[in-house]
Amino acid sequence: MQAICFDFDGTLVDSEVFHANNWSSYLAKLGKEMPSALFLSEYAGVTWDKVAVALKARFSLDLSIEQMLVQMELRTREALQQGTIPAKVGAEEILHKLHGHLPLAVVTGAPRVYVEGILHRHGWLDLFDYIFCGEDVDKNKPEPDIYHYACEILGFHASQVIAIEDSFTGVQSAYSAGLKVVLINEEQHDWLITPDYHFETMVQAHSTVADLIHLPRHAAKEFEAVYG
Repeated sequence: MQAICFDFDGTLVDSEVFHANNWSSYLAKLGKEMPSALFLSEYAGVTWDKVAVALKARFSLDLSIEQMLVQMELRTREALQQGTIPAKVGAEEILHKLHGHLPLAVVTGAPRVYVEGILHRHGWLDLFDYIFCGEDVDKNKPEPDIYHYACEILGFHASQVIAIEDSFTGVQSAYSAGLKVVLINEEQHDWLITPDYHFETMVQAHSTVADLIHLPRHAAKEFEAVYG
């Protein structure tokens, strides 16, 4: 395998609850009620543009999709000024171990200003060779467009690239594009698409990912000694 593409929300950062709270409070200001728990059960892993379309129809909102997205980006920036979104366990370690051995990319449906802001706060921005976001393609996840685009820019065939995802939306996108898919998700789902590998945590995936990219012997030993 020649490159690794990481999803962002839910894969590198523990952001689902953060976004659920943001959308819930946003709807409350519009006089609509949707508890965070309900949002999580229905829209976890769904890209912002699709969430906006769904909520506009669900609550008959008198706003354009563009207005909703701009307002939510502003709310997100304001929320992030009060603190950053925590990293998923094992994310920082794997990024530092893989950096310099092969190209690393973020492939996400989230807005670039949000993604790059959080990467910068965690000190990860320079660890990635590329960042591909929803605005880079016409059709966002679960369509395969963003992964097709990522592989084109990376310069590798899809079968040479690993996608690390945490949701069905992301798995469907990467699988349809032809990438090798590693799913990081604590829950067991009866999905129509079976990923190549499934782990409950990023830490559990470390050694498999190292094997897939043929990490140099000395680095692989260090990796295994720390993470098992």
